[in-house]
Amino acid sequence: MRYVKSIICVLICLGLIVACSDFLEEKSQDEVIPANTTDYREILLNYQQTAFSEAILVMDDDVKINESRYWGDYPNSLAQTLASCFTWQSDMWEDLNTLESQYESMYTSIMAMNAILENIDDVEGDITEVEIVKAQALGTRAYYYFILVNMFGEPYNFNKEAAGVVLKLESPYRESGMERATVEKVYAQIVEDLEEASLLFNKYPKQRGDFLMNVTAADILLSRVYLYMEEWTKAEEAATRAIESAEGLMDYTTLPTGQNFYMTSYTNSEVEWMFCQLLLSNVLMPSNELVSKFDANDRRVEFLSRSSGSIKKVDIEEKGPNIMIRSAEAYLNRAEARVLSPKPDLTGALADLNELRRHRITGYLDVDIKDADILLNEIRDERRKELCFEGHRWFDLRRYGMPSFYHDFRVSLVEPLLRYTLQEKDPLYTLPIPRDVLENNVELEQNSSVLEPARNGFQIN
Repeated sequence: MRYVKSIICVLICLGLIVACSDFLEEKSQDEVIPANTTDYREILLNYQQTAFSEAILVMDDDVKINESRYWGDYPNSLAQTLASCFTWQSDMWEDLNTLESQYESMYTSIMAMNAILENIDDVEGDITEVEIVKAQALGTRAYYYFILVNMFGEPYNFNKEAAGVVLKLESPYRESGMERATVEKVYAQIVEDLEEASLLFNKYPKQRGDFLMNVTAADILLSRVYLYMEEWTKAEEAATRAIESAEGLMDYTTLPTGQNFYMTSYTNSEVEWMFCQLLLSNVLMPSNELVSKFDANDRRVEFLSRSSGSIKKVDIEEKGPNIMIRSAEAYLNRAEARVLSPKPDLTGALADLNELRRHRITGYLDVDIKDADILLNEIRDERRKELCFEGHRWFDLRRYGMPSFYHDFRVSLVEPLLRYTLQEKDPLYTLPIPRDVLENNVELEQNSSVLEPARNGFQIN
């Protein structure tokens, strides 16, 4: 890790990642100049550690508070940490005990990707290695911008002209004078990066298992972006490429009952990219509505909870990356795109749905659905079940029209249980920008959600 930090320090001192001039005043005697693709791969790995905000998982309708983790009248400190995000407060980032937005961390990582892209062509190394690193940096930068614009910009299909996030494509970082690009412009850059990454990756044999983005992951992410943009044909094409290059779906129905299996491992043939470590709070558990969606013979139920009810799907006991992009998503992206295409392919969409279910539900018999609306609902329900707790649901709710739902919350069992409601098209579906970020950049426009009054909830018992 010291070696990686030394490389990063040199990049900073060279002015490639510059947050302020103070970084230029002194250089360490043990700095290592990044000279080859191995050095840049280490930078890639290091800057994937802050690629996600736990808040995304706390705010959706797949979770509820696990009251078996409460101790009578003693306030649950973990619950308090989740409170502002869980109840959609406009000052969610300002509470002393709250989740991190990761806004600044993600921009630091974007600057690192920019530095790699500006310098990788000049380093030692085989052209194959150089272009693969370039593809990985492009794809990773695109992923960061995708997370940022879907946290702090309005949904693309609702108002793509709204302010998105700052679009910074060069490595020198300025903390002031940078305005937000529109949601549409940010998406255009995400698509450009992913399309270029896909082209570069496809020139060479696929790599998998090194905790860096590969061709299949890039195409899965691209299909997701096109799905959000409602570019149905392009979403289908990208998903098809991903399925063709993937390792195939894992058949959960063949796993021994009760086996302690986690999805977050490269032993799972569906996992194409693992990055970042997320620590899901054991105060959270799957919501009743989510659990009710699963068939009795669905093996995915075993991934939902331990005996205490806490979320089990993502392995939080291993000290390694546990956020992932996996090939099952490509089947769901393609199925949805096929239904919504200007020339709907219901047969193809149904085939994707049945193919995924056969690998999940013991004794599954293929269904035959002729109605497009019914099929779309089935696909979206399947998406919810398959991708729960992987960072999709909050963003999916936004693009589905921002429906209303509620969370019940309290910090100790002796307090009344309060119900907090997120209204349809609620302003808090677009999160406020952290105030300390605004203080560093006076050109930033704040989201109107910051003006929402405190949400107090109403007593239900």
